[in-house]
Amino acid sequence: MRVKPTLLIWGIGIVMIAAVLIYQATSNLPGKRVQDGDLITLTISTVEPDATATFDITLQEGGDAAHEADHVFKSIDSMAGIASATFNTKTLTLEVRYNGSQISEAGIRQLLADSGYVSVTLADAVPATLSADGMSQELSIETGDVLYPPTVSAKAGIPLKITFGPGSDHLASISIVELGIKEDLSQGGATVVIENPQPGTYEILCAEGYADGMLLVE
Repeated sequence: MRVKPTLLIWGIGIVMIAAVLIYQATSNLPGKRVQDGDLITLTISTVEPDATATFDITLQEGGDAAHEADHVFKSIDSMAGIASATFNTKTLTLEVRYNGSQISEAGIRQLLADSGYVSVTLADAVPATLSADGMSQELSIETGDVLYPPTVSAKAGIPLKITFGPGSDHLASISIVELGIKEDLSQGGATVVIENPQPGTYEILCAEGYADGMLLVE
């Protein structure tokens, strides 16, 4: 029996489509979302993970867990270094697999905190070093791909000096809007002095306007 050319073309097309669908179903492509019972997993990037962190998630008021999963994923899916995340809609925990050379657990917590899904506390912060006479305090923050440490703390009412390392790209500058601070880090870093820090939570924004760090003053 002789196969008509049109049937042959259709057959090849169907086989190719089937192959693409099978590949998408079995491979871990960025954006792939899979649900298995209470677990919803999103593949975020092709980065090779070498660390895992788990966070207790607080849903937004009136939020449905399964629906809220997409918003939780959205809060972290733009950050380099995160491979995938799994949200447990029953226990309300988020397991994140990431590359520790590109982002830290504290950095991921910061992203989730910015969206209101976790709370950053003093336990997450690196405290300022108090001078021997207790009259001043200092912090040093490195600026590579991310701020490190991303969350720092200081005591209220005591002059605070923060030294930022040299930065580039999105960390070519930083700002703390509430304190009127904006510094260029591209020429070797910068040092800022806050004479009378007041209690509060202050976001440290990168040049693109995103919160890369946080200063907690108690």
